[in-house]
Amino acid sequence: MIIITKFEIGDETDQNIVKVIVHEYFRCTVAFESFVQYIPKNNTEFLNPDSKTNLLRYNAYSLFIQHLYEYFVGCVKRGYHNTRNIPGEKIDVLLNGEVEKNLRGWRIVIDSGTAPSWAKDRSYFEDQCPPEFGKNFRHIRNSLSHADFRRIEGGDRITLTDFFNKYHKYVMLLYRNGKEFWTIDDLNEIDLGDVTAFSRQTFQRS
Repeated sequence: MIIITKFEIGDETDQNIVKVIVHEYFRCTVAFESFVQYIPKNNTEFLNPDSKTNLLRYNAYSLFIQHLYEYFVGCVKRGYHNTRNIPGEKIDVLLNGEVEKNLRGWRIVIDSGTAPSWAKDRSYFEDQCPPEFGKNFRHIRNSLSHADFRRIEGGDRITLTDFFNKYHKYVMLLYRNGKEFWTIDDLNEIDLGDVTAFSRQTFQRS
């Protein structure tokens, strides 16, 4: 049974949620870097994809999507100071709102002349978050996280291929937005409880 827990910023529950968010963001990064590794490097790889590489590429992006969604849910729970489960439809709205906030933020820093060199094209950030983004993010996360037949052909849910083609831009906005706040450069600086202790306690020699 999950105990619904309200907490205050800085208390033990909050500290543990922060560690969960750090871990989920780390898992996002590992999965995304793996995905990049499998991107075709030349026309030959693009035109004649290896089946195993295709599967590994799909798996890497799948994990990236799953962990990014859970990272966002963790941030929302911390914002609400409550560990209760949040209705999926509420997460949909919050995801769309976060994308809109990011688009506005990039326009502001570009207009102020403080944007990094790679983000000087204001037109890239002038659109709006597609209304179905949050719902489709939730649906593809569910299809990927469970043994759901809709993962294969979609049915009444979006496939990962369609999700990538329609929404990768907005997914990356969410991911990059967390980089400064949730990336730990030196993982030795933080104790993640059982996450940290796992190898030491399961593989130690007797």
